[in-house]
Amino acid sequence: MNVADDDDPPPIVVPEVTVTAGGAVTEGAGAVFTVAAEPAPDAPLSVNVTVGQDGDFGASTGSRTVTVGTGGTATLTVATVDDDADERDGSLSVTVDSGDGYTVSSGHASATVNVADDDDPPPIVVPEVSVADASIVEGEMGALSPLEFRVALSEASEQDVTVRYVIRSGTATDGLDYWGGTGQVTIGAGRTSGLIGMNVKDDILWEGDETLTVELTDADGAVIADGRATGTIIDDDD
Repeated sequence: MNVADDDDPPPIVVPEVTVTAGGAVTEGAGAVFTVAAEPAPDAPLSVNVTVGQDGDFGASTGSRTVTVGTGGTATLTVATVDDDADERDGSLSVTVDSGDGYTVSSGHASATVNVADDDDPPPIVVPEVSVADASIVEGEMGALSPLEFRVALSEASEQDVTVRYVIRSGTATDGLDYWGGTGQVTIGAGRTSGLIGMNVKDDILWEGDETLTVELTDADGAVIADGRATGTIIDDDD
């Protein structure tokens, strides 16, 4: 006599796959992710994932396959490269993609590990600033002639450089032979020089050549190297 079973087969339970992240790492270390299937599969389960990175840590990105064993979990380690370049901190991510034999968790389909850069920024190079001697023939350009001193940087700066100065009398007298005082000159970003100028007065007196001094007193964005220059007013009177 045949006896028929009247019970339905047990329902097929499809594992749900999640991914979680390990702790933050420093470049050169591996970022660890755990891929888990719940319930654990009866046989090894191939899970599709995508590795991504925010930053430049030499990680191998793109699609991969992770095998989850019957224990229910698998570890995925994504290697990073310890380079010598200073760069911003970033992250690595793993996202579970759809595949056969499992469903993707709606709440834990992606995980991120922060990656810290371990390189120091390059040293800030501060240019040196110097001022050069100058001369002008009295009356060369009329009643007032410009005496101009070239202020030069050792190299161009990425920002404006402001240099303050004072003009000191020597044998030339402020207010009689020239108009001086104090002031400042700004050398624009990307440039390497500027000018300090003053007016020299033409007179009819024979005085011989006369001198004055320009002294750089302070600078924003540069270090003063040669901060003194002599200005010579060449007499044109017989």
